[in-house]
Amino acid sequence: MTKLSSARIHIAPEVAWLAEFVNVDERRPLLEAVDVHLAAWVARAAAVDQPAVHLATAMASWAARHGHACADLTRIAQVVTDETTDQAADDAAADTPAANGSTAAGGTPVPDTLPWPEPHDWLAALHAAPATVVRQVDQFDSPPVLTAEPLVLHGSRVYLQRYWFDECTVAASIRARACAIHLPLSGTAATALDALLPVDGRGEPNLQRRAADVVLRNRLSLIVGGPGTGKTHSVARLLAVMLQQQPSLRVALAAPTGKAAARLQESITNAVRELDDAHLVPPSVSAALAELRPSTIHRLLGSKGGQRQRFRHDAANPLPFDMVVIDETSMVSLPLLARLVDAVKAESQLVLIGDPDQLESVELGAVLGDLATAAESPDSPLHGHVVRLLRGHRFGGGSPIALLADGLRRGSVPDTLAQLHSHEGSVQFLETDDPLSVVAQVKAVVQPKLQQVRQLAAAGDAEAAFDAALQVRMLCAHRLGRFGVSVWNELGERWLRGESVGKVGTGSWYAGRPLLVTRNDARLGLANGDTGVIVLNDGRLRAMFRTAIGVQYFDSFQLAEVDTAYAMTVHKSQGSEYPTVVMILPPANSPLVGRELLYTGATRASRQLVVVGTEASVVAALGRPATRMTGLGLALDVP
Repeated sequence: MTKLSSARIHIAPEVAWLAEFVNVDERRPLLEAVDVHLAAWVARAAAVDQPAVHLATAMASWAARHGHACADLTRIAQVVTDETTDQAADDAAADTPAANGSTAAGGTPVPDTLPWPEPHDWLAALHAAPATVVRQVDQFDSPPVLTAEPLVLHGSRVYLQRYWFDECTVAASIRARACAIHLPLSGTAATALDALLPVDGRGEPNLQRRAADVVLRNRLSLIVGGPGTGKTHSVARLLAVMLQQQPSLRVALAAPTGKAAARLQESITNAVRELDDAHLVPPSVSAALAELRPSTIHRLLGSKGGQRQRFRHDAANPLPFDMVVIDETSMVSLPLLARLVDAVKAESQLVLIGDPDQLESVELGAVLGDLATAAESPDSPLHGHVVRLLRGHRFGGGSPIALLADGLRRGSVPDTLAQLHSHEGSVQFLETDDPLSVVAQVKAVVQPKLQQVRQLAAAGDAEAAFDAALQVRMLCAHRLGRFGVSVWNELGERWLRGESVGKVGTGSWYAGRPLLVTRNDARLGLANGDTGVIVLNDGRLRAMFRTAIGVQYFDSFQLAEVDTAYAMTVHKSQGSEYPTVVMILPPANSPLVGRELLYTGATRASRQLVVVGTEASVVAALGRPATRMTGLGLALDVP
């Protein structure tokens, strides 16, 4: 493969020395065109001939592309090394023999010889830069201010202006809501809550009841906890109380993806059924709950087509709701949360639900983790606004999956390994450094469920086929190679299509193939993360999707942005639950997987979890928690 060079990415003479940060890898550059062009634009616009300023500009851009809100100049060299090692590990996974025996050339980490400035000298250069280039601040903006300077320097952190503005927007709104006067809780509401969320029969604190109480009393509340701890259960019941007290209450429910919105809809539907069966609320309240239709956050805000961060609803045109509830907040990016809090009226209640121990957003920021961490301080304005639910209702608080999840969340090596080696029925550890050596064991778990999908889809039972397709998933950290999605998707297809295809499909369009939407399609009403399955419908094969707006069918020519989904990355599995999960761990020398990724993958399973990998991989991951560069936690502590 040809080495990438300045011929592949044009490097303007003003920033020619950045070529050293471009030509570091045979497969891909460290800096991309957007980073280099921004540095060159700054150099020309302000006549800045300071390499340290050029590099700070490029690295602020690099940081944003990799999910960081800013570039911390005291950490950036190590962060770059770690994250490019991650990418090299993913490339190297493709070098190993795959299911078809093919190999590819791998990448290499960033070398230690890059000419990084000393942080002290780097900061000094930025302090000496023209004011038209670098806006130097010693405190967060409140209210937020969007100015003309391309960079903002706060302490050792360098921001692109727009992400500084977003961080200040979120911090200012969250602080203002947290400091608002507590709302009164009427006696009838308290009595209703006691009936819907009764005192624990074992004498333990009823955290769900406490969560509902916090929501009812505050303009801002966060309900956090692991999967199955009853977060949406609590919210559904407190909504029933609120609708009973205020029948005209306007409520919006939303999630970051179509898949998460659909699961939120399922939770509300189940809650309505439980309330009706137990006759706990009047029929009018059940009817009002049943009418709530969760959407994606983009759809709630009124997405403007290709303008990803421009919406119909903003501060000048706020959302017309008294309460806005957001599920799976760990998946929400900093820019999207900034647009959301801007559009929620100051007098409205904002409820954020999620698991801060899961993977952060695939885009920019780690907002839920930052909020939850800030709330731990008694001096924080968020203190008392966060309730962490503990008991795992999804799989039972004492189940092996729940105990494993708790060990992973705490980063406890002894507890995690004890559960993996416990030989309990719901957790199976296939210990191997070559996942292809245990294909037969994985096939024995997965194939029977896939054959059921195949039979139902070929028979035209779309709803049953869809449900069956959600019974099992193989989850990977890598995309390529024997540890990755590509190989395990190929194996899943072989297992499902073991017999001749015949009338139920040929090529890539066959009955039983599970699908995952990879990009929003407003024209079709499909959102990134929506799942589907190909079924026989009215005599022809069509893709059936169950989305936040209901069941939809599509022909093959209508769908462009879809993937096969026998296997998927752990990132793409967020917001989902599967009775059976097979998790393929990367090798021990791969830093691609960290604590949050293992925790997220393991907690997708509700009944059976099969972990394929080595003990060394697990230990390495537990010692590597996520550390995105942000300043939101500091901003939230500002009085």
